[in-house]
Amino acid sequence: MRYLLITTLSVFLLMGASIEDARKANEAYEHGNYEKAISLYKKAIDAEPKNPKLYYNLASAQAKAGQSEQAIRTFEQFKSMSDDAERKAMSDYNIGNILSKAKKWDQAVDYYKKSLRYIANDEDAKHNYELAKQKQQEQKKKQQKNKNQQNQQDKKNQDQQDQKQQNKQDQQQKKQNQDQQKQQQQQQNQQQKQQNQQEQQQQRKSKISKAEAEKILKALEQKEKNLLKEFKKQKMESSKSKNEKDW
Repeated sequence: MRYLLITTLSVFLLMGASIEDARKANEAYEHGNYEKAISLYKKAIDAEPKNPKLYYNLASAQAKAGQSEQAIRTFEQFKSMSDDAERKAMSDYNIGNILSKAKKWDQAVDYYKKSLRYIANDEDAKHNYELAKQKQQEQKKKQQKNKNQQNQQDKKNQDQQDQKQQNKQDQQQKKQNQDQQKQQQQQQNQQQKQQNQQEQQQQRKSKISKAEAEKILKALEQKEKNLLKEFKKQKMESSKSKNEKDW
C-alpha cells in the first residue's frame, strides 16, 4: 500500500534583530511545543515583518499545531514574499500535504501540481500527486455511489409517500362511494315510501268510487222501480175509468 510522504516540516535558522525570539521559537518547535513556537514566531515577525523565512517557520508551526487554515494562509503569504522556485515548491508541497491530511483531494492535487511546476523532478511531490489523484478518483466514485444510494432511497421514500397518498385517496374515494350509495339507497327508500303511499291513496279512492257507484246504481234501480210502479198504477186507473164509462 502506498502512503503519502509527509516530510517533516523544517524551519529556517534565522539571524537578525529577532534572533533571540527566533531561537526560542525554534527550540519550542523542536520540543513539540508548537503553540509557544507560534507565539514567538509572531513576535519575531513583528520585529522583522519583511523576513519571508519567519512566515515559513510560522506556517510550519501552525500546521504542526493543527491550525490548517491558518497554516495555508501563512504559506501563501510566504510564497508571495519569495522569488525562489524551490521555496515556492516547498510551500505548495506542504499545503498539498495539509489538504491531503484533511482528505481534500481535489485541492491537494492542484497544489502538488503547482509544486511540480516549480521542481518537476521532485519525487516526493510526484508520489503524493499520483496518490492524491488515486484518492480523488476513489472519493468521486464513493460520492457517486453515495449519491446513487441516496437517489434510490429518495425514490423509495417518494414511492412510499406516493403509495401512502394513493391509499389515502382510495380510502377517501371508497368513503365517498359508500356515502353516495347510502344516499342513493335513502332516496330509493323515500321514493318507494312515496310510491306506496300513492298506491294506498289510489286504492282508497278506488274503494270510495266503487261504493258511490253501487249507491248510485241502487238509487237508479229504486227510481226505476218507483217509475214502473207509478206507471202500472196510472194504467190501472185509466182502465178503471174506461170501464165505468161503458156502463
